Amino acid sequence: MIGPNGAGKTTTMRMLCGTLTPTAGKSIVSGFDIAKESIKIKTIIGFLPESTGFYNWMNGEEYLHYFARLYNIEEQIARKKITDLLDRVGLAAKAFAPIAYYSRGMKQRLALARAMINDPKILFLDEPTLGMDPRGQHEVQKMLLDLNHEKGITIFLSSHALTDVSTFCNRIGILNRGRLIACGSLDDLRNLVGDSTRILVRILNTPEAIGRLSRSPFKITIDKVTEESVDIVISDGNIELNNLIDWIRKENFKLTELRQIKMNLDEIFLRLTKPTYDKHSTPSTIKNSPSPQAGQTPSR
Repeated sequence: MIGPNGAGKTTTMRMLCGTLTPTAGKSIVSGFDIAKESIKIKTIIGFLPESTGFYNWMNGEEYLHYFARLYNIEEQIARKKITDLLDRVGLAAKAFAPIAYYSRGMKQRLALARAMINDPKILFLDEPTLGMDPRGQHEVQKMLLDLNHEKGITIFLSSHALTDVSTFCNRIGILNRGRLIACGSLDDLRNLVGDSTRILVRILNTPEAIGRLSRSPFKITIDKVTEESVDIVISDGNIELNNLIDWIRKENFKLTELRQIKMNLDEIFLRLTKPTYDKHSTPSTIKNSPSPQAGQTPSR
């Protein structure tokens, strides 16, 4: 789930997890009504909120033991589970260090371990890689994919890291001003915004190359020019590749790269959440672009 600041992502997640009571509407999590069966929901989910509290006088192992007892997990089972979790999140070497000395990224890892202590069917994660360095982000992403593939755990996350979301989420929901305005795979979202075929052509930069581009029979945009090359974007819809190759040969361009360009999640997000103005608008009454039909609540 992605959306601008203030769109309602954290509020939505808190309602789904049973920590905030909805004032209207209905939602079901794994067959349970969030308004009537929140206790049952809490037994089958793990939740990593955006702001996590810690008992800093405890060490990492003690902290997880505390939550294992809250879930009535037997001591012998809890010990093995905690050892495995600390290893999985990369904190095995810091298991007995006081949490007060943990970095922000280490605390985020510990919070992930806590969210998994009860072997949840669904993991709700609000900004799971917040405060982590690039290596830590990569390791957490791999861990989440492993949990999904090996144990079948559904991962429901909220994140501003759109590149990460587009890489490992198979369904993406876009929330804006409290409404789910789009939901589906990345290709579904591309189709929704009308992403047309675009082709990147990279040619060697020669003195006559720029001049010959003006004779193009296609709709072209010069995207980037360096001393070595010129990047051209062609956006003629269903362009015939053979016609494009014939034109390149005819103009004697030295081709170094030819590939299709697809709209990325950042571009889709900006297009769907772009504010619009009408003649009655003021800065305090900005309207949002017309919303497509909302789909189902997103999940992995």
